Amino acid sequence: FLFNSLNTISSRIYKDEEKAEVFIRRLAKMYDFTLKSYHQKLITLQEEVNFVKAYIYLIQTRFQNKVSCLITIDDDLLATRIPPLTLQMLVENAVKHNQMSIDKPLFISIKSIDSIIVVENNITQPPKNITSFNIGLKNIEARYLLLVNKAISITKEEKFIVKLPL
Repeated sequence: FLFNSLNTISSRIYKDEEKAEVFIRRLAKMYDFTLKSYHQKLITLQEEVNFVKAYIYLIQTRFQNKVSCLITIDDDLLATRIPPLTLQMLVENAVKHNQMSIDKPLFISIKSIDSIIVVENNITQPPKNITSFNIGLKNIEARYLLLVNKAISITKEEKFIVKLPL
């Protein structure tokens, strides 16, 4: 991720200084958040959503109109708590496991349904030379069972869907 982010900055710095500066500031905020939340077991959904928005900005700067994300979460749920970096890992997995193009963009949706957060993405062709051990998903599952005492739900059919209980 850091390697890709530095390459994105390098390619933008002479083309669009202002966009490169915003990219660097958001990247710095992401790392600051990551360091601060490392020792926290749970954070508010609002904090996680803010972090994911910064991450999505970086992804969209890199892939431009090949990826989009829509976040629609009820305001009443934003004070609830979840394990840190949960949503970010799911967005990162969607980007990692799908090829993106103008003709076949990646669409990620993060929404609330009652007391569940649903993260889903369309499934495109898998990238070449990517081997997955599902460590990110296993990590999220284990943290949910340990910290929230609830199981997550994972479905892969036409879309890849993860449901996170609050």
